[in-house]
Amino acid sequence: MPQTAASYLATLPDVETVRMPTGTLFIANGLIYQVVETAGGGFAKARQWRRDESTDVALVPGSFLTKTLPLVKTGRILPVYRSRVELTDGGQPTGFIFPTESLAKDAAYLDTALIMSAGAYVRNHHQEPAFAATDGTQIFRLYYYARSAHGRSTHLDSNIVENPHCELRPHIEGPMYWRLLPSWEDTLPPAKVTQLAMPAATDIPIPIWADPNATQVGHRIRNEDITRVSKAISTGETDEDVDETRPNH
Repeated sequence: MPQTAASYLATLPDVETVRMPTGTLFIANGLIYQVVETAGGGFAKARQWRRDESTDVALVPGSFLTKTLPLVKTGRILPVYRSRVELTDGGQPTGFIFPTESLAKDAAYLDTALIMSAGAYVRNHHQEPAFAATDGTQIFRLYYYARSAHGRSTHLDSNIVENPHCELRPHIEGPMYWRLLPSWEDTLPPAKVTQLAMPAATDIPIPIWADPNATQVGHRIRNEDITRVSKAISTGETDEDVDETRPNH
């Protein structure tokens, strides 16, 4: 795990898993888990996020479940958004570009899973190489990608996209918790791409949680010229649709 991710992880509150309510997302042993059951009698368990029941773990020491499942006693709780509007910049959509389709999709699903209020979900964004976090009426965040799940490159001739109007920023300027995703990559594909010079960044609401008691803290992005975001084109590409369902909580 990159040091930046490890340093960030150390700032998250370390909590006994038995105290976590159903739906809580937490990190343990380098993996993202979600509490899926908190019934009485010690029958509490978690599951690797967006994985099947074969990844289940017990949360209560000495419980019946520990006879068949590995025990995870503590975990670091991921931050949450109180409202889906917190994914935006003052109500306007935010946008990022990722090196791979899988990372873009994972980031989109994780963002929506961390929203406390219901209603947001992930879908394909029109015919673009992108996903959108939306409630069906408003788009809150866009997730463009430079390489599809089939290994094909995509192309973007501008860092400004329309419908809705949005300025794309490198994924490394996004929330730190994205770096905890198994699909995380630091850099965009360097070969066979057209470089895009991006304007200096301004204030956008990217949450960090150095204070374990906080739910979201906006911080200023340093003003700098971004030239790393780039993409290449491959014609005739079609990507699979995403089910328009909200990630399980």
